[in-house]
Amino acid sequence: MAADPIKLELRGYFQAFITLGHIDRDVVGTTGTSYRPETFRYEGEVWFTGSTKLDNGTTVGVRIELEGWSNNTGISASNSTGTLDQIDEEYVFAFGDWGRIDFGATDGASYKMVYATPSALTGWGFQDPNMAHRGSGFAAANQAGRFGVTPGMSASMGNNPGDATKLTYYTPRFAGLQIGVSYTPDFSPTASTAQCAFRQGGAAITNCPKNSNEWHNALDIGVNYLNKFGDVTVALYGGYFNAGFDRGTAGGNNNNNTNPSANGRWKSWATGAQVGFAGFTLGGGVGQDNNGLRGNNRTRWYSAGLMYESGPWQVSAGWWGGRNNEKSITSLTAENRAGKDKIDMFEVGGNYALSPGIKLVSGISYVMGSGQSKSEKADSWAFIFGTVLTF
Repeated sequence: MAADPIKLELRGYFQAFITLGHIDRDVVGTTGTSYRPETFRYEGEVWFTGSTKLDNGTTVGVRIELEGWSNNTGISASNSTGTLDQIDEEYVFAFGDWGRIDFGATDGASYKMVYATPSALTGWGFQDPNMAHRGSGFAAANQAGRFGVTPGMSASMGNNPGDATKLTYYTPRFAGLQIGVSYTPDFSPTASTAQCAFRQGGAAITNCPKNSNEWHNALDIGVNYLNKFGDVTVALYGGYFNAGFDRGTAGGNNNNNTNPSANGRWKSWATGAQVGFAGFTLGGGVGQDNNGLRGNNRTRWYSAGLMYESGPWQVSAGWWGGRNNEKSITSLTAENRAGKDKIDMFEVGGNYALSPGIKLVSGISYVMGSGQSKSEKADSWAFIFGTVLTF
């Protein structure tokens, strides 16, 4: 009772960009889509964090993340493609000499512990970026990304299982080594509010029916090692994710397949490393993700990049490549027929800190696709100009 009460801290970020470029015309079914060469885009969050330190040395707290942009498109039991994700994450935590526990709606251990390709292009990069410049047909047809066209460098991602309600334990860091383990009872990226979805339908698990075409008993393990040898810094990373599939009737989660029988146990793994010296950071990673599908439909990905930092400046160049042979896909249309898909994403960029919490960001992004249809080959490029605020 002698401990201080919980004190609230307010933090967050806001990212705003102008992109000037080109997106190839793509086709979905019989409908072709052309895109404007210029776009305005932004994303932000406000973080409410409250914590207190107990007399025994353990800190206990809560964190709630409010989306800093309108994100309500009216999801309902009959509209599973909308979103009500105005609150991004909400969880309680406790940490001390014994380690750390997170409980609630937040990303898993392997997502938070990743070290791989560095990027100075804040808001973009290759680890589940906030921003993207590509066509909707390309995103629907090319299967060389992670659960679609999204890049990523950790074992768990925004769709497996993202911010679904979970329990995570992180060990204390010993001799540079730390291990994190997350358990998620049930999750679904696209189901309605009645089916325990996490992003579109809210993160809290209430009553989750069985046989509802959702994934369950997800185990997410992350390991990293951080150390310094003279003037050289080293970061090593490994992650593994595995979840079973609770099969039900037709019409549930399908990930671009009309029959949920295509879904199965979700398995992914990732490794990465970074080496730093004299302002330079060289990093990269490799991994594999079956995207929650049965059969041989694995995305194999590779990434590498170099970043240099000097005073207020950061500059970087990087690449992320995804490959998927799609051998087990039963194609729905000519624009998504089976065959080897490839995605290569290139970025060159930098940022300059005007003052603490205010950065100017600029760079070039190029996305190159390869596949069996026009949509799968719809390349895009953009010049990026923006401002990133953190508070």
